[in-house]
Amino acid sequence: MELETFKVEEAKSIFSQVDLNLERTKRIYRLLGDLSGSAMNSLKTGNLSEFSGSSDKMRPMLSYIADNQVLLSKHFSGEKNNIEDEEEISYLARDLRTNLASIEAARKALDQVDFNPVFFLSDDLTNAYLDYKIPMSWEFQNDLVVVLNLDNTRLLDALIRRGQKRIFVLGGPLNISEYEVDLQDVIVYKTDDHEQLEKLMTGFPQRPPRRFLVLDCGSKPTKTKKLNEISEGLLKGRSSAWLRFNTINRGDAVKVLDNLANIISYRQAAEFHNKFQGQSAVIVCPGPSLGKNKHLLKELKGKVLIICVLHALKTLRAEGIVPDIVIHTDPQNLKSLSFDKNGKKTTYWDHWMNKEDFEGVSYFVTSASGSPENFDIPVKEILWMSCGMRIGSFLPTDVHDYNRVGGSVSHSAFDLAIELGCKNIALVGQDLATTEKGDLYAKNAELDMTKARVEGLGSRFKAKGFYGKKVWTNTSFSFFATYYEYFANDVKKQKDISLFNCTEGGIFIKGFKHISLRKFIDKEVSASSEAIDEVFSNVSRNKQKYQKDKEKIKRFIKENIKLSNEIMRLSKIAMEIAKKDYHSEDDLRRFDVVQNKVIKKYGKNSFYTLGLQKEIYILTAGVAADNTIKGQLGFHLDFLKAAGKFNRSFNEALTKQFSLMSSIS
Repeated sequence: MELETFKVEEAKSIFSQVDLNLERTKRIYRLLGDLSGSAMNSLKTGNLSEFSGSSDKMRPMLSYIADNQVLLSKHFSGEKNNIEDEEEISYLARDLRTNLASIEAARKALDQVDFNPVFFLSDDLTNAYLDYKIPMSWEFQNDLVVVLNLDNTRLLDALIRRGQKRIFVLGGPLNISEYEVDLQDVIVYKTDDHEQLEKLMTGFPQRPPRRFLVLDCGSKPTKTKKLNEISEGLLKGRSSAWLRFNTINRGDAVKVLDNLANIISYRQAAEFHNKFQGQSAVIVCPGPSLGKNKHLLKELKGKVLIICVLHALKTLRAEGIVPDIVIHTDPQNLKSLSFDKNGKKTTYWDHWMNKEDFEGVSYFVTSASGSPENFDIPVKEILWMSCGMRIGSFLPTDVHDYNRVGGSVSHSAFDLAIELGCKNIALVGQDLATTEKGDLYAKNAELDMTKARVEGLGSRFKAKGFYGKKVWTNTSFSFFATYYEYFANDVKKQKDISLFNCTEGGIFIKGFKHISLRKFIDKEVSASSEAIDEVFSNVSRNKQKYQKDKEKIKRFIKENIKLSNEIMRLSKIAMEIAKKDYHSEDDLRRFDVVQNKVIKKYGKNSFYTLGLQKEIYILTAGVAADNTIKGQLGFHLDFLKAAGKFNRSFNEALTKQFSLMSSIS
């Protein structure tokens, strides 16, 4: 049971781009050709130890190729191709393909052998077992091995020696508490409950696994039903983990650089912590069921806080309803995206940020990681919230980081209601399911429903619905519902808050009371409370703290511009050395010193640490696999070039923000 590929949709930003040129791609493929050839020779001579070594050096680079689509064919550009390059590329591709096919054939032959505990009687047999079980595309650093019914530590020892960092042990008599792991970055965790795997998969502090491998090591095979349940839990956990990771680490980190001036200029939603304590809130989402009860929202105006997701705004305005708060936290620039509307090219900004729709709306909430254009909305006041768990660690100011991050703007709206202190929170239009006709959204709330986007929502399946019967949902919607369930459990542990799902359709969400909006209004909504404008106006900004935060951010920008310039200077020196045709011992020693300084300085800022993950990954994999000086210097040079591009983008963003900060009074 193994999965070798998992496509992850990541924001197209300086944080997720892979910098590749022809020489770098050829370097990776040449090395893989040499290693695969060595692996083939080892198989022929029966030297399994060398086969394991060559294969393990290949695995991280093959995963890098698969995950980032580093394909030789991408470098073909028609008439501009150099004939020599084309010939070399064709040779490299053919050579690697042939070797990998032979290796895979050998692995499949071994895979026909049923597992037997006798495999763990010796290190050689254990490693041979792992040779054919571990996929050729594999990240030892991040991918996950789940071991079932293990009764000795030999397999764990072998996995860790080969570089495996994440291991779950499920069931079996082995006492993990007595198992000593010397390496601090190795996670070996045991559980006897396979239903915990989904949640455990989301708990990794760094990048989630793209791949997982389940090894059944018991004397009796695990029942197929249980294996399927384990696989399903891991699949759901992996997708949830990636959704969360991209929301927290990709979107937030990408745009916060462009919003430094904005988060100083505008108030943070956390400044209004518990200011609506005891009041009720309704979160309006754009699901198809919104059409059933939208008219009732008129009765709630002035009685509850109406928080409306942007894509539900047109539906409300068509009903004559003005929400108290509109929220939109997406990092995408709506001004740069367009679609055909009645035969005319229209930007999504003009469509969704229509001035007429916002007429009468006083408050708009966006994110510190939202598109900077979100701060241009024509409303009385714009507030921002940090929808990520790491933003606070990136900046020198007091940024309140929320714990409940689920990947959807509706989750941000939910968190906002809790932050404001609301005691009763109701969801409306949060279907997270399709109608029988296949509708995903309410009238006037349609999003970009291209074939690619619909497919991106994942496979369709049936789940328990609002009324108890099965409804059609999809992978993405199901994950959103799961996060609501996590939030509900978290809220009940910490606060006296009642949660209601008044969607009157769609998926059933555990932890919420499922009642009609009519019943919620009659039973849970009290008399008119303090007007929203009064609450917001009664909280004045701490001018002294504002000035201190402003100076802290300015110092942060200046210090990091200085750091960036120093990295540029050192990188230039290192690149000049690496580009030499001949390298003396002094050259190599000097290069090591300078390159170590460069890498150390990159480690001083979280933005660098996050932004250069992929570059550091292939640098580490390449240097570990290539024993030649020329090859190692080549990978270092690739890193310096790619990191330099990122550094220049980082420097430009900071310089722009410093200019904006200087103009703020």
